[in-house]
Amino acid sequence: MSITATLPIKKRKSVSTILGTLIFIGILFTSVIPMLLVMKQADTIYTKKIHDVENMDDDRARENLIVYTYDGGNTSINVKVKNMGETSVKIVRVWTNDEYHNENTTIVTNSEEVLGPFEVPDVVENVTVDVSVVTERGNIFYSVSGSLYFSGGGWSTTSFGICVIIHNAEGGEFQVSLWNVSRNPDQWDDPFYQSKAKEWEDIVATTSVPEPSAEYKIAVKERKGSKWKSLPGSPIATPIEWPNGPPFILVWLNAK
Repeated sequence: MSITATLPIKKRKSVSTILGTLIFIGILFTSVIPMLLVMKQADTIYTKKIHDVENMDDDRARENLIVYTYDGGNTSINVKVKNMGETSVKIVRVWTNDEYHNENTTIVTNSEEVLGPFEVPDVVENVTVDVSVVTERGNIFYSVSGSLYFSGGGWSTTSFGICVIIHNAEGGEFQVSLWNVSRNPDQWDDPFYQSKAKEWEDIVATTSVPEPSAEYKIAVKERKGSKWKSLPGSPIATPIEWPNGPPFILVWLNAK
């Protein structure tokens, strides 16, 4: 007579539960947790990419170049670039019409560099050239002196002038006058800009000048009651030293 021992049904159910729990934990550690780690890593990479793009956009917005061009001899031109921004700028390309010239010049803030001379192909009388520079961050800056014209064996710019920008935070009436000290040492010209009523926007007033290499001054006055009073810093000397300086002078003033 044989005797067969069997586990109680309740005990066998307990063993099954433990085995099921162990299998679930194994699946959890081998699939779900690695997946969560990969997703977390992907989120970290994505966040870093967004941060890098934001930093790049911020650096791009901080670039501020003033570009002007002048005769480089024969049929070539020079390009002078002044960095007025808050960050160093690397110039990677200079365009002359539809031709480009590769560059590798870094300009630190508050400094300037002369690029070139760049040979302009197929030059004929009265041809015009438009110049722009491209930075490593993708910004494009155009020459403030406008197009260059080839005439009589040399290059010349289109015009010379002075642009006055008045930061008008509280509103006011303004008057802007030019003084050509070289031509009329004792006489101001009539105002080339005068408010017709109280203005609330910033003022931008531009005047052309007849010749470079002359001594100019700009006077800016604000109406106070029935009188015109000079703004702090006015009059301002604004010599145009072309081609060693830009053909257009920019003047900034704060109205108070």
